[in-house]
Amino acid sequence: MATRKKKTRNKKGSVSVECRNGMLGLRWRYQGKTRRMALGMPDAPLNRHLAQGKASEIQADIAYGRFDDSLAKYRPQVEPAPVAAVTTAQLFERFIEHRRLEGTSGQAIAARYKPMLSNLKRFDRCIEDTATARDFVDTLRCRQCPRTANQNLSLLKAFGRWCADQELLTLNPYAPIKPARPGRPVQNRKPFSRDEVTAFLAELRTDPKCYYYYDFCYVMLSLGLRPSEAIGLRWKHLDLDRAEVSICEVLARSSDGKTAGYARQRKVTKTVNVRNLPLSPRLVALLRGRQSIDSQPDDLVFTTKTGLAIDDHNFRERVWKRVCTNAGITYRPPYTSRHTCLSHGIEYEGWTLIQAAHIAGHTSTRMVAETYGHMMERPNMPEF
Repeated sequence: MATRKKKTRNKKGSVSVECRNGMLGLRWRYQGKTRRMALGMPDAPLNRHLAQGKASEIQADIAYGRFDDSLAKYRPQVEPAPVAAVTTAQLFERFIEHRRLEGTSGQAIAARYKPMLSNLKRFDRCIEDTATARDFVDTLRCRQCPRTANQNLSLLKAFGRWCADQELLTLNPYAPIKPARPGRPVQNRKPFSRDEVTAFLAELRTDPKCYYYYDFCYVMLSLGLRPSEAIGLRWKHLDLDRAEVSICEVLARSSDGKTAGYARQRKVTKTVNVRNLPLSPRLVALLRGRQSIDSQPDDLVFTTKTGLAIDDHNFRERVWKRVCTNAGITYRPPYTSRHTCLSHGIEYEGWTLIQAAHIAGHTSTRMVAETYGHMMERPNMPEF
């Protein structure tokens, strides 16, 4: 039968070094009681050497009757390191990480939080009171429209509340600041007219730098696709024999807002709906002309000249704007192609709201009615 090994005990008056939760301390008995003292040092070879020195010192003082019962003599004399002032930008970086852990998307952080961080670094002042906070907000308002400035003020107020809750600031310096009075929002959602569409496509077809994207633009205009839907369109989504296309997914910007083809992520559509759209004979012929014997079902229908997924930012800046300018058309963003398709379908093709909602991919006609309802059954104005 195995004998249990007896636990060795320290000699009377000896001081031992112990480790608790990774931190070093001392333990000994004195006048019949167990005493302990934390050293405030992590367990490391050098720190163990220092701790053993303290243990020897206490052991000697006990032996010679000069033990300091207050323990002040034995505590490590470490001068506190100077605390560097934390800047507002550094606090905002902590706030960003807090929001990231709470589930804020990388795209939102890239689009809203990172620009604010850059502005705080540029401001380069510690914001701890309302007067300084107002100076910073006024600086933003000088460069931003009221709507954007108010969105940023809401973000700053949330940041200030978090700082106050974490006791990083004594108060929320942004709380008393009132939003700017927004002017009437100006949105140029005017669709391209028929003449503008004709001029746009004619210019695109003949432009030596942009003609490669003619098919891409024609499909967006003809089907009312969102740019991310057209970018993510794959050959397996097309049934050219039945003249039909299934819009079921997009190739969206990455979670941190990057637009490059390599960074894009495949997702479901914005409304999480699948819609099957008819293809006109001209669209069928156009798409058949693009399909080669090497085309695979998962291959993208539209790519850059180098075969990568289209970067919508580069496309807008280098192709779309150039064609609008050369065609003499007032610039509207590529998303206008979707607005143009739906508007022309209602105005010239007699679509009902239900048909327009299906083409747009909405389950309800409410949004379509609010946006395009004025184009249906337009009243005749009186003549005098």
